[in-house]
Amino acid sequence: MDLTRVLESPHALHAASVHLPMSLAFLGLPLILVTILTSKRWHRGRTFVGAYFLVAGLIALAATLTGMRAASELVALASSEIETALTQHRLLGYSITVLAFATSVLLAASHFRGDVGRRVLTASAMLTALALAVAVLFAGSSGGRLVYGFGIGTPVARADGTSGATIVVGAYPSVASVSVVPTVAIADKSVDAMYTPKTLAIDPVQAAAVTFQRDIVPLLERRCFKCHSGNEPEAGLDLTTRAGILEGGDYAGAAVIPGAPDQSPMVLHLRGIYEPKMPKDAEELTESELHTIRMWIFAGAKGE
Repeated sequence: MDLTRVLESPHALHAASVHLPMSLAFLGLPLILVTILTSKRWHRGRTFVGAYFLVAGLIALAATLTGMRAASELVALASSEIETALTQHRLLGYSITVLAFATSVLLAASHFRGDVGRRVLTASAMLTALALAVAVLFAGSSGGRLVYGFGIGTPVARADGTSGATIVVGAYPSVASVSVVPTVAIADKSVDAMYTPKTLAIDPVQAAAVTFQRDIVPLLERRCFKCHSGNEPEAGLDLTTRAGILEGGDYAGAAVIPGAPDQSPMVLHLRGIYEPKMPKDAEELTESELHTIRMWIFAGAKGE
């Protein structure tokens, strides 16, 4: 097993970095309690525990940064439930970092106050340490749900032996489109028939003739710009430029995977395979409009 490969995967790196701050947070709770109970005999206890929580905060910050990097690698989220769980996990990560630093600051400040102020600040530090432990519990729970419940960033073995590490749960585009069988790549045509608009066979020659400015921009302007344009596009997804389409929105990566139209989040949302079905609260695209978008993506989603 090559452990150096952990550094190559943001998801693996985040998984490797989260356990230390979790352990430090729980160990910090009895440490600060001992500090309060032995404050008269162990005068340097608050200094030691304050430094301890400072280190815990720095490690938690590192774990948060690896989590942000891992989230940026996600291609798409299969449902609003996963989106909500990911948002909660992100906020809990921020909270853990802030609470660890707050505990350290309160303990440091207690050195510069009288007896009453010292007791108040130390008691406040105890409360923030308790809140930190609770936040870690919920963060661990939400993280476990993302990994083991939804398979975010992790190959999930299915009964047929194929992998669930697809664009549904955040695999890399190159992996999802080449070597991994996507969960949304429906082999059964009777199942595929459940989703609309229907997909049409793509002629490579015809696809190569589709251009972004002439064919795609006017189509998106009619159908998508109402929500996905301007200074504050919905979900942070700006569809007015090719760069915006490839950058993606707040919760996922690129809206299209060049060369893989039926694995592209944009197509999956337009067909209702991903929720919510797009355009929201509007008539769905025609088969011809969807076909134009799929041909553009098939030919490499070029910007000409």
